[in-house]
Amino acid sequence: MPRDTPLQAQYYTQPDWFEIDKEKIFFRTWQCVCHVSEIADPGDFKTFTIVDEDIFVIREPDGGINAFYNICRHRGHPLVEGTGKGKRVLVCPYHAWTYEINGRLRRAPGSVESDGLTCDQINLRKIRVEEFCGFVFVNLDENASAMAPDLDEYKQNLLSFHPDPTQLKFVCETEIAHDSNWKLSVENYNECYHCPTVHASSLTHGVLEMDGYTTVPRGKTIWHDGKAQTKNEKQYDYDITASPRADDYGAYWIFPNVSMCCYPGGYFTIRQFLPVAWNKTIYRYRWFSSGDIADEDVIALMRKHKETTGAEDEVVVSKIQKGMQSRAFEPGPYVIGDGCGAMSEVGLRHFHNLYRDALGEAG
Repeated sequence: MPRDTPLQAQYYTQPDWFEIDKEKIFFRTWQCVCHVSEIADPGDFKTFTIVDEDIFVIREPDGGINAFYNICRHRGHPLVEGTGKGKRVLVCPYHAWTYEINGRLRRAPGSVESDGLTCDQINLRKIRVEEFCGFVFVNLDENASAMAPDLDEYKQNLLSFHPDPTQLKFVCETEIAHDSNWKLSVENYNECYHCPTVHASSLTHGVLEMDGYTTVPRGKTIWHDGKAQTKNEKQYDYDITASPRADDYGAYWIFPNVSMCCYPGGYFTIRQFLPVAWNKTIYRYRWFSSGDIADEDVIALMRKHKETTGAEDEVVVSKIQKGMQSRAFEPGPYVIGDGCGAMSEVGLRHFHNLYRDALGEAG
């Protein structure tokens, strides 16, 4: 399929393509697990699922972070669940095989020398891990390039909103189930062409000014920038004097499925589009504040967003998924317009080209 043309329906509607996405996209890209504060102390851990691979990250005694596949090396039982604090060792709930925080096997109950079991030679399967802008990312590809070097400009822009993102405070999270392929959820996020119709009473009324809103592709990222709307009644109680950029909106997406979103007033979210099946995606919002916003205000905004913009997007992506499964569907051309304004699909086109690159398709 030539570059700069929309993806055909098969990429969204055929289960075989989902298996390709899993292997070539999600098992080879950096995935956001949590904020550093959520595993602040030695032995603190958090689990995460990348499609159908369960992993966990854990803080070492020296302050470093380890990431492992969440399976015992004996019979594959999960070692940990959810989130936990202060683990000194990792004990499998099945046969009590016990591992150090660094992944090395400490003991296997009942084993004898003739079993040929040598603790020094058995370790949990380690995963690449990196901290970026206060968040912990992992990559299942042992040969993947480091994440941070390609995102220096991105990082500097984010720091203009939050000078020390390691100090952000996690407040709450919510999930919205999308009955759609993950790519449809990402595409819907990366264009505002639909905003005046789908979000006429939520996002474009009392949150953002559409005049001056831009969507700009940059490498493996897409930057959305806008200004807080102040001339009408506001949808939530944001203070545009709270910080130098408190009247700005910035949503900065990183291929393939994560975005760091800075709301007017200093609210902050990590948004993730987590693939479950070829026609199922979880849209996860994790909400943070810099500490000067009351938790109840953050929670109120989370609920409002889920009931308005979030609910509106949930409906349209499911309808698009169904439409793409029609025998009559053929994708129409991109509407590029001025190239970066609110009514442009330049972000959609950029995502499609990044996707093709990741699959190794010739342009």
